[in-house]
Amino acid sequence: MSKIATTTKDIGLLLQLRDDNQLTLAPEFQRNAVWSRPAKAYLIDTILTDNPIPVLYFQRVFNAQTNRVEFSVVDGQQRLNAIFDFLDNRYSLTASDPDSPWYRKRWKALDPVDREKILAYDLVIQELSGFTEEKIREMFVRMNKYVVSLNPQELRRAGSTGPFRGVVEELGRLPFWIEQKVVSPGGQARMKQDEFAAELMILLNEGPQDKKESVDLYYADRDGIGNLNDLAEELKQMLLHVQRILPDLKSTMYRKPANLYALVGALLELQADTDIELPADEVLGERLRAFEKEVEKDEEFRSTAAQRYWVAQSRQTDNLRPRRSRIDLLREVLLPGVGGSESSGF
Repeated sequence: MSKIATTTKDIGLLLQLRDDNQLTLAPEFQRNAVWSRPAKAYLIDTILTDNPIPVLYFQRVFNAQTNRVEFSVVDGQQRLNAIFDFLDNRYSLTASDPDSPWYRKRWKALDPVDREKILAYDLVIQELSGFTEEKIREMFVRMNKYVVSLNPQELRRAGSTGPFRGVVEELGRLPFWIEQKVVSPGGQARMKQDEFAAELMILLNEGPQDKKESVDLYYADRDGIGNLNDLAEELKQMLLHVQRILPDLKSTMYRKPANLYALVGALLELQADTDIELPADEVLGERLRAFEKEVEKDEEFRSTAAQRYWVAQSRQTDNLRPRRSRIDLLREVLLPGVGGSESSGF
């Protein structure tokens, strides 16, 4: 029987539960930790000044193997991470009032009275018992869809258990995304690399598509995707090819997702044409760098193609029409006189 019960637990008890492996902070459907240190410090200041913190939601289950009750955080991971990171002495209270006795102090530097105050602080918790995993996921999405600003990829991850999600997350762990500056560390925390890997997988499978609609469809376990592992391997090989063409990728405009998408799309279409042969990677790299210089010029000095590309990368970069335009323009750059198509107008 499903049940929701309102309880309180002090921070000291939650710390003990964590240390005893009875509290799971990040179930696999949760988002990554994204709070900044000032935000974390502000939360601790909230506790020390006896201000309330919003309710947390835990899933309560009985583990027959360990013969004990265990908890999984459905909503409140960011707050608990902030609390536990402070208790682990990982940051100081820079967000506190400079006149407060704990300003800029870490956990170990606090007075014993202040430490006890934190450990004794009660958090209000809604314990969810007897709910299916599917229902818990639905609750998480509902709690966060409007109250907390989850991005579309975090919502997809929370609501999906299908094979496409698993393959995309494996691709998202590739060092490529950070090493080549395709996404920032902050973007990585918000799963931007997973979302972009999904877009590239769809590009390989179906050609250029509108972003949101296509990614949502694939996360909804759509049939007919094909062999996901083969697609993932094809994408890995394509990313290696891009790096051979542009060893300095991270310092070029092509590292940006909109441009990298266009480059991958152009290469895919040229490679699929058995009547043409691409020149050496070094030559392709030289052509791409020369075109980048054209795009970076002031408007009055740009070539017609560079101007069209500049416009296409500046407007609704995730929509099909500008994507199609950028791909066609880069095809012409890679293979002048052969690579373009009639659809390249914008």
